[in-house]
Amino acid sequence: MKKIIIPLVLITVLCMGAETAEVSEVPIIMYHLVTKNERYVGKYGITPAELESDLKYLKKNGYETVLMSDLINFVKHGKNLPKKPIVLTFDDGNSSDYRYLLPLLEKYEMKAVLSILGKASDECTVLAAAQSEGAIFPNLTWEQIKELQASPHTEIQNHSYDMHGKNGSGRRKGEALEAYQERLHGDLSKMQQRIEEMTGESPTTFTYPLGIISDGSEEVIKELGFAASLSCYGGVKNYLARDDEGCLYRLKRDNRPSGVPVGEVLRGMK
Repeated sequence: MKKIIIPLVLITVLCMGAETAEVSEVPIIMYHLVTKNERYVGKYGITPAELESDLKYLKKNGYETVLMSDLINFVKHGKNLPKKPIVLTFDDGNSSDYRYLLPLLEKYEMKAVLSILGKASDECTVLAAAQSEGAIFPNLTWEQIKELQASPHTEIQNHSYDMHGKNGSGRRKGEALEAYQERLHGDLSKMQQRIEEMTGESPTTFTYPLGIISDGSEEVIKELGFAASLSCYGGVKNYLARDDEGCLYRLKRDNRPSGVPVGEVLRGMK
């Protein structure tokens, strides 16, 4: 963690509201599917071998993976972060998080944040109950999610219950602000309740589906008690300051596509 005291004018640009603060530079990498099926390898799908190569690179170069709870504790409670923190996020709750990701995280003693979709997991759980043991489904079942939540290597976050369609969690064309906020509130609160019901814990972070952010959304997110949110804005690292809770919202992430190793992604960040 880089510990520096910086002028008011600069810290205001980085994290509004802090006069002088300890700041930590935190890159966040966004992953989606981990697969051996060449059909799905591309912008949002990488192979298990590529993922393992990323983890080896990060460990070799001194990075330490942290979770959203670590970032929140740094900002709000003064807890320390490692010298070179990095957050690895995996969106959509793909079953590959359980099949490929978890074993690799355990092997290399690393951590990742998993943002899941409630409806998809509900549907896959129903399908799994009717199939033979060992059957594989597109998304995580709740039994798998429980195991992942209990693991020290993974953290479950809210990616909405059912807002991963065309407009994501964004405001629809012609939709009144009040109606949009009510719809968003209903979906996210349903997902919070579902995760708490199934795992015993409530997510601290909302991950915007498709990265679509509309005016009025942050008010709802804060009202529901989320301490942080993840966007899909990329190209830069995040600078988090102690006691500046505003820095935890709309955190930026760079996508890791197949063929572009994590080291190259990191070098492209400002």
